[in-house]
Amino acid sequence: MMRYIGLTTTAIAGVSAVLLSPDKDLVANVILAGVAVVSWVFCLLYVTRSNWRAEATGRAILRMVLCIAAICTQGLVTILTDYNYWGREIFRPIMLLFVGVAVADLLWTLIRIQRGQATFQPVHWRNKWHH
Repeated sequence: MMRYIGLTTTAIAGVSAVLLSPDKDLVANVILAGVAVVSWVFCLLYVTRSNWRAEATGRAILRMVLCIAAICTQGLVTILTDYNYWGREIFRPIMLLFVGVAVADLLWTLIRIQRGQATFQPVHWRNKWHH
């Protein structure tokens, strides 16, 4: 229950800030930073405390949240450098591509699960990067 109260309070505070703040860009940047932070924290905790490699769904979720963390971080770097950092024209489209691939992987995994196909794919101890 406390989780829902916290999430609802956060959402209401965020919407209120967007509607009431005269500097909507600042509010959006703070929200972007918040998304980046919670995404990186999720990834760190998920990798270190969960058996994310055991199921296709775990690997797909990690890839998706890693992409969200990376694209939000890239957005923050863009804002902080006034849209002018070395390699932006290369990094940005590559990260967007990775987000698209991660979403496609998540979609593919969902379809397999909904069709009742097994998603368990054991990972051999020598090949921890097996997909």
